[in-house]
Amino acid sequence: MLATSSRLHTFTYASLLAIVLICMSVHMADFVAERLGPATQSNLLIITAIVAALLAPPASFLLCFYSHKLIKIQEQLHALAIADPLTNLLNRRAFANVYEREAARFKRTGQRMSLLLLDIDHFKHVNAEHGHSGGDVALKAVAETLNEVVRYGTDDVARWGGEEFAIVLSNTGRRSGIRAAARFRQAIEDLTIRFGDEEITLTVSIGVIECHKTECLEDAIERADRCLREAKRRGRNKVVAFPAPVEDMDVAPAEHTETVGAA
Repeated sequence: MLATSSRLHTFTYASLLAIVLICMSVHMADFVAERLGPATQSNLLIITAIVAALLAPPASFLLCFYSHKLIKIQEQLHALAIADPLTNLLNRRAFANVYEREAARFKRTGQRMSLLLLDIDHFKHVNAEHGHSGGDVALKAVAETLNEVVRYGTDDVARWGGEEFAIVLSNTGRRSGIRAAARFRQAIEDLTIRFGDEEITLTVSIGVIECHKTECLEDAIERADRCLREAKRRGRNKVVAFPAPVEDMDVAPAEHTETVGAA
């Protein structure tokens, strides 16, 4: 079933196309009739107008309908190409394109951006206790929760791999990135997932960085991953962030981080 707006657009385009077809048919008939003589001109124009009026609308509607279907198929294929099949979040390739877009905006406007790398704590235990089906349900629930908490149209979430998620926050500095990560951490901790007669509770560890203007995605992910590993080392269910700017990229994260965790 087509959406209301899509049906309206299809009807509008089809109506305009029908009018164009009728006008073209009548003009063509008039052009031909002038060469056949005045006796046949009037009759030919009337017959052509009637035939065009009968055939043009269904033909134009059919053409517009199939054009619309092709566009919908192209959109679906595009969605499949950029989405993770389990969580319906962005996949790695799509996230890389988003990062490049936001990095270009950062260079052009100076609006800062932050990157978060989030990992579900003890996810192997979830699979062991509830099976991989339970693990899939948990991953979907985390993805839905992240989508609800992020700023719509501003932040982008991707499944980075396994139980890891990556989030890019546009127009966001370090302090705002830490606050956003704290919201994500709390939202996941408060989440109760129903799986059959069982309940699944989760916590997450999050690494936060403020991106540099010339930083590629690989370097940004590597820095965020160092913070994430430090959050794991400090007991999990925590947010660990690099300060901005980081003068010495070789310094261990523990010496240049801020930690936000459960009370």
